[in-house]
Amino acid sequence: MNCIKTDLIQKYIDRAATVKEADTVEKHIAVCRECSARLTELRHRADEVKKALNILVNNEVSIPGFIASVGKTKTREAKRIKRYVFSLFAASVLIFLVMAIVITLNTRTQQQMVVVHTVDREINANHTVTEQLVEINIIDANGKVTTSP
Repeated sequence: MNCIKTDLIQKYIDRAATVKEADTVEKHIAVCRECSARLTELRHRADEVKKALNILVNNEVSIPGFIASVGKTKTREAKRIKRYVFSLFAASVLIFLVMAIVITLNTRTQQQMVVVHTVDREINANHTVTEQLVEINIIDANGKVTTSP
């Protein structure tokens, strides 16, 4: 007699066998003591593995109760993020204002110097350039004129 392969018996135990395969296994086990013993042994091993994996302990599914503070936590988290974004925005605006004030003060304190080339005196062609009389006028930002001989 041709015995059933162990793979087919395992499919039968796992309820993965087709209807035709399951029918074949059941008819053969009814007549073959060796295959019936293998089926019993494989079921026993499967049960031991399931117990070891804690699958057969309890088929009831317990659903934990909802915790009301979860919504509050999300709200607190959202408020914290909004506060963080607002703080970053406020700090950026403050830095921008400080930089604008510093730049404005620097531009006000800078002095302008204007150099005007004019010749008010006669130049003596008999003298060298270094012997000529030079007069320098300095005009500050307020319009004050300082003359050097």
